[in-house]
Amino acid sequence: MRKFKLWLILISIGLIAFDKYSFISNLRDDVVIWMQKQTSLLFYRIQSYPRLVLLHTTQQQELASQNAQLKKQIEEYSLLLKQSKNQTQDATAVNQLNPNGVYDDFNQIVAKAILDVNFFVNNQMLIDVGSNKGSQIGSAVVNRDGVIGQVFNVNSNSSQVTLITNPEFKIYVEQSITKSKMLAQGSGNGNIIVRYLDKNDKIQAGDILETTGLDDVYPARIPVAKVVKVFYENNGFNSALCVPVVDFHQLQYVLVLKYDSK
Repeated sequence: MRKFKLWLILISIGLIAFDKYSFISNLRDDVVIWMQKQTSLLFYRIQSYPRLVLLHTTQQQELASQNAQLKKQIEEYSLLLKQSKNQTQDATAVNQLNPNGVYDDFNQIVAKAILDVNFFVNNQMLIDVGSNKGSQIGSAVVNRDGVIGQVFNVNSNSSQVTLITNPEFKIYVEQSITKSKMLAQGSGNGNIIVRYLDKNDKIQAGDILETTGLDDVYPARIPVAKVVKVFYENNGFNSALCVPVVDFHQLQYVLVLKYDSK
């Protein structure tokens, strides 16, 4: 029994010495420290999770708000840039309505053409100026390319224009080179017809017909129509099929003219 106790004491002393002076002690201490750190970190994360989630949500909301404001600013800048560009283009288009001052003897009102297919079907057009801007029945309507038509109805804020292709529209014109005068009339379908041409009149396809300036409605030498075809009719005269010089489908700004008697 004594011998057994002695062995137990010796073994215990040996284990104590081994634990104290071997690498086992350092390894055990490192494991304990690592476990304490991991446990502390786990408890910290559990305690802090609701606050971190709330902070993350708040940051997301702030970022979303900042992105929305930035997007709005970009849209506003884009709109301003587009408006500035359109204003520049509009100013250029308006400045080009009176080339070389050919309309200077007339009172001029700048109007915007309202392209409405219902009006075009009837060879008519609507413009955005009326009696409030001085538009009057009978006023000429032109642009830089030539004659468009004549005002036939006026409201307070708009006017209706009879296009030169309207069968009710008539205008005296002259051939741009020979100056031979003739009466042109709208024939519908985007065309103009000139009848009762003498066979000796030198008029052919490609000729430009201009205003005479004798009616005090249009200035002289403003292009009206281009001859497409000359053909013989059974009444002993020739006729000329023409198309307008102005492209009605590309209209943006026009001038309403009123003769200045002064």
